[in-house]
Amino acid sequence: MSRSWINQKERSTGFWLRTIVWIALRLGRPIARALLYPITAYFLIFADRARQASAAYLTHIFGRPPSGRELFRHYHTFAEALLDRVFVFAERDEFFQIRMHGFDVLERLIADRQGFLLVGAHVGSFEILRGLGLRHRGLSVKALVYGENSPKINAIFRTLNPDLFKDIIPVGTASALLGLDEHIANGGVVALLGDRSVHGEKRVLCRFLGEDAWFPAAPVLLANLFKAPVILFFCLHKGGADYDVHFELLAERIECSRKNRDEKIRAFMQHYADRLEHYCRQAPYNWFNFYDFWDKSDSTDEQRTSDALSPEMARNFEPRRASANRGSPAS
Repeated sequence: MSRSWINQKERSTGFWLRTIVWIALRLGRPIARALLYPITAYFLIFADRARQASAAYLTHIFGRPPSGRELFRHYHTFAEALLDRVFVFAERDEFFQIRMHGFDVLERLIADRQGFLLVGAHVGSFEILRGLGLRHRGLSVKALVYGENSPKINAIFRTLNPDLFKDIIPVGTASALLGLDEHIANGGVVALLGDRSVHGEKRVLCRFLGEDAWFPAAPVLLANLFKAPVILFFCLHKGGADYDVHFELLAERIECSRKNRDEKIRAFMQHYADRLEHYCRQAPYNWFNFYDFWDKSDSTDEQRTSDALSPEMARNFEPRRASANRGSPAS
């Protein structure tokens, strides 16, 4: 997968972001939504790389080049989801209509106080789910994220609700996994998005929308380390204030030996890619990866060692995992 997403420059300015947030919270969502039309038009005209990426994705979805109206709708759906984050973080969420599908999969694990991995994608709104769907049910969710490529936006969201950022864990540091084993052993949830990776980590080619694309191995490798169930989730914006949240069981447990690790990673991540494609086709304008997703440069990455975690991270993680397992209810 291309490294371009993490290096892509943020086009927004702090002043206009603060202005739209002020309008949304002081004057209301209808007025703020009306302003999204000229904002969407601006980015559609001037954000060349993102527009090209949108066109490439919609071409894969529709089997033909998209119209200008379809490109606009793609951008506008993203803008609406971004605006709704403001209300989620400000805890002004009374008007959202959120329908849960497959929540019985989670209810069983919650009743058994069993922790699990929650694997989503840059489809719809992860924040809606984290801020509303799970927070209101008393679940403790820690989110693994890559380095920010939208610092101005995230800084404003942190100001609105610092509590929702306390459980965000940046990926790529030696201490990233410390304590997550205990968190899961105590019935907690670790969430991550499985449709982006960075150069240098283990990744595999999967078939997605008719063409091979890079997917990270991290969801499978973490499931193997934690010995925890893996639940897929997709939170789709259906228009207005309506969201559909879907949960699916990917695996009760994933165990990979060194002998079959690559094969297991490929099989599970292909299943993930298949389900991602299903939901992209169900809600095509909810895909928010505005970069060249099918860029297969640096193909040597697939031949890298299957140990996606650095030796330092692995050394820091293993003792804590052994200790937690001895004292956990699941031992």
